[in-house]
Amino acid sequence: MSLSKKLASAAAILALMSVPALAQNYSWPNNIPPAAKALLKPLPLTPTGQVVPGYPNGAPASPPDVLTFTPDQIAKLKAGHYTAGIVMHTMAAGWPLLQVEGIKQTLSTFGIKVVAVTDAKFQPGTQISDLEEMIARKPDVIFSIPIDPKSEAAAYEKAAAAGIKLVFMDNVPVGMAPGKDYVSVTASDNEKNAYFAAKQLAESMGGKGEVGVITLVYDYYYSVAVRKVGALKAFAEYPGIKVDGVGTFTTPQGAYSVATAMMTAHPKLKGFFVAWDTPAEQVVAAAETLGRKVTVTTNDLAPDSALYVARGQFLAVGSQRPFDQGVAEAKSAATALLGEKVPPYIEVPTLRVKKLDLLSALQTVTHEPPPKNVINACKGQCF
Repeated sequence: MSLSKKLASAAAILALMSVPALAQNYSWPNNIPPAAKALLKPLPLTPTGQVVPGYPNGAPASPPDVLTFTPDQIAKLKAGHYTAGIVMHTMAAGWPLLQVEGIKQTLSTFGIKVVAVTDAKFQPGTQISDLEEMIARKPDVIFSIPIDPKSEAAAYEKAAAAGIKLVFMDNVPVGMAPGKDYVSVTASDNEKNAYFAAKQLAESMGGKGEVGVITLVYDYYYSVAVRKVGALKAFAEYPGIKVDGVGTFTTPQGAYSVATAMMTAHPKLKGFFVAWDTPAEQVVAAAETLGRKVTVTTNDLAPDSALYVARGQFLAVGSQRPFDQGVAEAKSAATALLGEKVPPYIEVPTLRVKKLDLLSALQTVTHEPPPKNVINACKGQCF
């Protein structure tokens, strides 16, 4: 498929995935309960991230606010007439849509033009092809999140060799070094996100019972693999919690059959931690098909998955802040274009989400008022 057709497909997905009509007249309550305010308080950052060349114990975490610009620097960026491409793993979820929006809005303040956004539909081979075609367009910067950090490393190395600055989201291709092969990576505090969500599941079960973990099959996909680490760490704190197994999928849709198999094999299984919201929605659907009552917790929040929290289908979410991550990624690229050093790993703190603080958390994530359908689904129980 040509790049133009891929871009048209991505545009169609963007149109289909647009958030519902916003409640522009929504007014925030003045009496937000103390428990909701406590949930909204950011947790301290995990001190290190992914192990990469030069950082055998993990790259040190820096907060996003280390990236600042003077008026002269912004003027210099605008005078540079720089361009950027965005090579995504998928666009069929709230997380990538918010990432891209954060990047695009921030780049526009620097006068940096986005020449294309591609959607690989979670296929590594497609993403490699997208990347090669993007390289041919010769942008100054490429933003991307690799689907398979191992098999795609050579394609990203080709981009670096072409003199294109690479800024990664969440995950770094195997063997690539910060400051040499790529500018930086921005990620959520994924381990802490998962730890929070899994701990909420264990607590809801009274610290006793059987649970399952469902995650991506690529264990070297750091940002997802570390969520499994965080979830298992939380479950290990409860001697009465038994983990029946770790099921894996290659695409989010595969979580449906994985969950079905796990619930069939373990009739006493009462809860799941699922690596992120899109496959978690599949787990909910599988449980409903089997007529099983299970508690689901996960990571990530967007207008679509917020409905699952409002309806009680997700108990708790350790959410990333994808729009804010996109802002940080754009600022990392701009800093590198100025010839300045960028920290190797920018980490965005955990946002703890339950039904109680859902509306406030969703606005924090999307930078928009909450959609009417989410407000209505809350039935007055969310703040």
